[in-house]
Amino acid sequence: MKKVSIIISNRNDLVMLSVTVVSCLEEISPYGDLGEVVICDNSDQEIYDQLKHFIPAKYVREGKVKILRQGFPCLFTARETSAQAAEGEYIICVDSHMILGHNMVKDLVDFMDRHKDDPTMGFAHAPINWAHRHFDSSRHDRVLTKSELGPWGKMYDHERTITWKGMPWICRREWFIDTDKGLCGYGALAQHRISWGGGDMHIGTKPWLLGFKNWAVPTRAAVHIGPYPNIDQDPKNKNVSKVANGTAYRYRLYNKSGTGPHTVGFLVACYVLGGEAMMKRNRPVIEERFGRYLKMDAWWERAKFWGKDERNWLLERQVMSFDEFIKTQPWNQSSDSRMVSAV
Repeated sequence: MKKVSIIISNRNDLVMLSVTVVSCLEEISPYGDLGEVVICDNSDQEIYDQLKHFIPAKYVREGKVKILRQGFPCLFTARETSAQAAEGEYIICVDSHMILGHNMVKDLVDFMDRHKDDPTMGFAHAPINWAHRHFDSSRHDRVLTKSELGPWGKMYDHERTITWKGMPWICRREWFIDTDKGLCGYGALAQHRISWGGGDMHIGTKPWLLGFKNWAVPTRAAVHIGPYPNIDQDPKNKNVSKVANGTAYRYRLYNKSGTGPHTVGFLVACYVLGGEAMMKRNRPVIEERFGRYLKMDAWWERAKFWGKDERNWLLERQVMSFDEFIKTQPWNQSSDSRMVSAV
């Protein structure tokens, strides 16, 4: 068994994917042969055909990089496919257009090792930032006081429990994929190959409902490369932005992927986590943010149908309901015993 696997889903990134892979390889270098990068590629065929020119073949031959091909584009199944193929005790999830913070991987792995005997350990999170923002814009969590979808919260200089956040996260691989005593991955979103939306909230909230916890780890942030503001987009291809010197970069988006319209995953996630009542509570914010993609009435019942099996699975196993989660705010009550100084 390897120590750590970095898993990456890729859709149409080439140059930025190569930057991400180099950054990942640098950060797992202390683990030698016990570290790996696992990529599940969702790219259009013409992009996939070029991929071999952007990832040095020697890394693949050495077993440092695995490249898997998934013929249909779906973020959630791609991440699960990568997790299934990974050999690491721990998996770390990052996007295909990121630069990892210095010692981020080491700090996450050390945190998990220190608490390996804790049966409530779910995800541990490094902060995320964006390449065009100052370091103090880094964030560890989401704030749920105004919206259950949550605006960005804070970055912490000490270990503490948090609500939820997207990648970069680390967890035990077996816990992530376990369908009985673990998380069961992305559940309905992967099962039905749902289009993008709601994945972070979905897998970030489930640990709390199942009796696990999410933690913030004080470390350097992983930097998201783009999208950059105030850059004209090519009207023929919204995934391509024209930069100042007239060249362009291709930025991976999953808005033309999976089953159903872009962002329908938010409706599915709401139903799985909190039933139709949660869907209704969050309808205004989903419409405000994503109404241009999603006609709610047209997809309401379909979202419930897609989420039905996982909702029943969750109801059989959860130790608290989503309403209890919001009311009791366990992320503010479970940190004192393990709060430590910043790294």
